[in-house]
Amino acid sequence: MVQFFNETAGWVAQHPQAAWLLVFLVAFSESLVLVGLLVPGAVLMFAAGALIGTGHLHFWTTFAWAVAGAVAGDGLSFWLGWHYRSRLREMWPFARHHDWLERGEAFFNRHGNMSIALGRFVGPVRPIIPAVAGMMGMRPGHFVAVNVASAFLWAPAYLLPGMAFGTSLAIAGQVAGRLALLLVGLLLALWLAFWLVRRIYRVVQPRAALLATRLLRWGHRHPLLGRFTDALLDPEVPPPRALFVMALLLLGGGWLIFALLIYAGPPEQLLRIDQNVRQLFTGLRSPWGDHLMVFLSQLGEAPVTATLAMVILGLLAWQKRWREVRYWLAALGFIVADMIFLQQIGSLAGAAPHVPLVPAVILYGFLAAFVSQELHPRWRWLPYAWTALLICAIALARLYLDAIRFSDLLGDTGLGLVWVIILGVAYHRHLGTHRPIPYLPLTILLTLVASSGWQTAFFHQEALRSHAPRVKVETMEAVSWWRQGWRKLPAFRIDLGGEYEQPLNVQWAGDLEMLRNLLLAQGWHPPPPIQATTLLRWLSAETAVQRLPVPPQLHAGRLEALRLVKETAQGRLILRLWHSGVRLAPGNGALWVGTVSAITIRHLGFIRLPVSGGGFTPALEKLARDLEAVARRKVEQRQPPVPHPSWNGAVLLLWAAESAKENPGRELSPRNRPPPRRG
Repeated sequence: MVQFFNETAGWVAQHPQAAWLLVFLVAFSESLVLVGLLVPGAVLMFAAGALIGTGHLHFWTTFAWAVAGAVAGDGLSFWLGWHYRSRLREMWPFARHHDWLERGEAFFNRHGNMSIALGRFVGPVRPIIPAVAGMMGMRPGHFVAVNVASAFLWAPAYLLPGMAFGTSLAIAGQVAGRLALLLVGLLLALWLAFWLVRRIYRVVQPRAALLATRLLRWGHRHPLLGRFTDALLDPEVPPPRALFVMALLLLGGGWLIFALLIYAGPPEQLLRIDQNVRQLFTGLRSPWGDHLMVFLSQLGEAPVTATLAMVILGLLAWQKRWREVRYWLAALGFIVADMIFLQQIGSLAGAAPHVPLVPAVILYGFLAAFVSQELHPRWRWLPYAWTALLICAIALARLYLDAIRFSDLLGDTGLGLVWVIILGVAYHRHLGTHRPIPYLPLTILLTLVASSGWQTAFFHQEALRSHAPRVKVETMEAVSWWRQGWRKLPAFRIDLGGEYEQPLNVQWAGDLEMLRNLLLAQGWHPPPPIQATTLLRWLSAETAVQRLPVPPQLHAGRLEALRLVKETAQGRLILRLWHSGVRLAPGNGALWVGTVSAITIRHLGFIRLPVSGGGFTPALEKLARDLEAVARRKVEQRQPPVPHPSWNGAVLLLWAAESAKENPGRELSPRNRPPPRRG
């Protein structure tokens, strides 16, 4: 995916004229009568803005082509309406769809000449309004003025969100490609969940009454099961007894399946799916992603959900809403029963523990059923969509943190969702005359903010430590490393699996603080810190390069342990070091790998971003001269894994050896090596 995006962006950078022509055609088509209904103009213009944000397209040129396309498209549509006038109604497809022009005429009559400007941002009438304006005799001079002015507003409105997104991805990609991919994947998954629930609601809701009637008729033909359908769907039949039996059946079925999977073992194919999903999310781990996902995961954990459950129960009891209290207790009782018995089965069988998702699914799902009744029928899908978004975020966070297996997640979600549907249907069908529940949405929001804020303030760091990825540390003989063992370490910085970044042209065996002090004495220094105030310098063209903060980077999921820069006559250099995951014996000293290179400025729209890359050979020579007090050896990769245009394969080995202090500047050979210093 990353490689595909890079190749596409590279092609755009090499053929900007073709990209600008495409922007013109998209803006033109999106504004053209009828054609605009079929062209995903918003999506394509967002993509163009993203390419501006990543620095592959020039903003003002792209802006000009977008404006020209929008003006031309609306202009042609206006001319068609002006030329054909009322005959337009008899032409295909308006002859078959009279409502299209009628909606446009109603919009034009309501807003007058300003409908041209407003129509650009209203999807259903967007490509119809200019033709309607021409058909209804709007003066061409007025149309041209409004058309051009509105195009100057439309182009940045569609490009700027994409630019912000592209710039964010470019910055995240410089820090860690896995972070950028995680953000994209998370946003896509949440958008899909939101969109899917909205579509399902709009399909099911108009047919709900008919479906309930058919189920009741079916139940009357099957008396045994009809007791349950009557209890759920017939407002005249009290539901408590049937709900209790259905809860037992649902829990019993869930426990039976869970017990069989534990004692008999899950199918091999299911195990492979679990393992593949685990590897996928493990490859996306980063320190910043960990912070985000721990926060999202805590929204579904006991301190937050239990607090929310008790607050809502107290609110309903305070308002004497005893009917709602009974349904709420039914939801909570199912959660308690599931957690007690299901966890008991798991502990008896020695199954791997996981934080269950059932409480979050049931609590948030049934709260959506409560809140939806407080809204106008047109907007009742919103609580369900936002609940789906929240549960999806919690589920993805659990998978990311390796806190739950994919198969367990599916089971928990399915079990909770079925109970929410049963309970929600019974609640709505027996609702009668609804009385609003005062302060319900506000109470939910304030409780979530307060409880999640408490969790973040007092338990976030503890959760980060408990969910930290396990790092495998290997041991290597120092003598072996100095001779040929250095070749076993990665030659390139590893970000995403299969993606090579900068070459790792430095290896340091010794104490990191010692290296830091040696370099500080030679004029190296930490770059400006990443803070809200310093980040604003990226937006200023007058800020000196030396004052620009340098983004951190990841290697194999680890944040760099040392980051220093140095100003030279040839430019600015940067050294980054990461723990290699290797300890040297004897002494258990740490082995560090890193990259030293020149810093270049990458222009991302209006942002000047310092990035590492290029100038590896002169930067390596400068570092070697600055570290004459330690043992050093320049070696060469026989065949780098992938060719790099500005790296010749040279690697600098540095050893904090005692004898190197006695003979500064001495480059040690494999035969003349000192004992390693404890790192």
